[in-house]
Amino acid sequence: MTIEEIYTILESKSFYEKDSSRKFSFVANSIHIDRRAFIPYSIYKENESFFLDPDTAFTTEKELRIEIEKNSGELICFYGKTSGEKLLTLE
Repeated sequence: MTIEEIYTILESKSFYEKDSSRKFSFVANSIHIDRRAFIPYSIYKENESFFLDPDTAFTTEKELRIEIEKNSGELICFYGKTSGEKLLTLE
């Protein structure tokens, strides 16, 4: 997978936080959370992993490792870069 493919997947539709009603959309390098937050972000690759780097943290860690599970209907999980803990799941 490439960085461009990650952007394409994220920008393809709106996602909802699993077990919550928060809506996330990724448009023009900006994360829109429930139509209120507009957080610029970038994606980079390090050691074969892709990381989301928002300008402002919206979870307990700022930089998040991205894992996309296509077999489960495009479930996207974000893990803290430092802790390795799952911090956000979007579906």
